Amino acid sequence: MIKDLAELLVTKPRARCFSLAARIIAPAVLITASILAAAVKKESSTVFYAFTIVFTSSLLAHNSGFAELVKGIRLILLFILLGLLINMLALAAGLTPLSIERVLTGALRLSAIALTAILLFQWISVEEWISLFSSAGAEGFARILALSITQLPLSLRALSEASLSVRIKYGGRYFTRVLNPLLLHAINTARSVSETLLIYGPPAPVKAEAWRWRDTVLYAGVSAVTLTLLI
Repeated sequence: MIKDLAELLVTKPRARCFSLAARIIAPAVLITASILAAAVKKESSTVFYAFTIVFTSSLLAHNSGFAELVKGIRLILLFILLGLLINMLALAAGLTPLSIERVLTGALRLSAIALTAILLFQWISVEEWISLFSSAGAEGFARILALSITQLPLSLRALSEASLSVRIKYGGRYFTRVLNPLLLHAINTARSVSETLLIYGPPAPVKAEAWRWRDTVLYAGVSAVTLTLLI
């Protein structure tokens, strides 16, 4: 499941059908609205979270394919369902003052924010992150962030392979042995990245597009989802 999640965090070519501005604004609006809806505890927030999940899932399925999306989000859904189960048991035992509506709303909110965050990973490439922060005068931070984003899917993939090796060799015991191959992976990756940067230099910033005609459809969808908060 970790390996499938890593594949889902890789930038997808099909995401380039929208302009860079739209690919930043749309997820930012949905994440901000999700946080604000939780802060004001609006009753219509449940509908908003549900529509956000459907909207972002359709975009992710367009980028990656439905089968890859389902495989990739299994780990996230597992943790959310586990938290939901714990809260439901606590609610049944009278150990929490939360109502079942608030518990379900919290699970929907986490799902909506997680899917929207994955959308950001798929939509914005390393070169575009560098271009964004460099234009804001933070070129050094831009390169550090870009390298971190690049290594996240690789690290998750290495964690998946190391966990599988430990389970096969030790039968699931001694899970701390995963740290050794992960440390070696980090060292080798850091060396490879350093050599690449030394030989070829850092990725050059790309020219960002502010508008494409398909952005109208994306903005209309985000507006429709956000307007459900007014119901």
